[in-house]
Amino acid sequence: MKDLSNKFAALSLAVTDATLSGDATLAPTAVAALITAANNPPASIGEMAAIVGLTHSATVRLIDRMEADGLLHRCRRVGREVLVEITPAGRRRADGLQDHRLAESKGFLTCLSPEERDLLGQLVDRMLRAHAARGRDQRRLCRMCARSNCTCCFETDDLKTKNVSSNGSASIDEI
Repeated sequence: MKDLSNKFAALSLAVTDATLSGDATLAPTAVAALITAANNPPASIGEMAAIVGLTHSATVRLIDRMEADGLLHRCRRVGREVLVEITPAGRRRADGLQDHRLAESKGFLTCLSPEERDLLGQLVDRMLRAHAARGRDQRRLCRMCARSNCTCCFETDDLKTKNVSSNGSASIDEI
């Protein structure tokens, strides 16, 4: 299990590195903020801070930089909350980042047969739901997802567990 945990962590980093390589000028938190703004128009600074995982003040500074770059803009206040919207240029950039993210992720799956991809999909569904069930903020978990493609944990249907045992294990031969 220790060896699998290490390999899984290495694969996670490889996928993350590949998917974030689409725009070297934006930090990962800026990419997440841009995609959050695209998925949640308009979003409050507090909501963006929670999703991106920054403090409120760090998020304000991030939004300042992204506003100066023409990617986001503060649109109005609701009570004490300042709402942020994505600009047309920001939307184009977010769409490009999403396309790159999905293409890179698909590249990791090409070495698997259709049956192996189906099994992996079931296992990943189970792991994501278990992670979300531990009280994790689903918006943070899916902060980089394109909402049109996201089924990570927002659906409430039970997982289909075809070819996967009840404890979530599958033999290495099946994978």
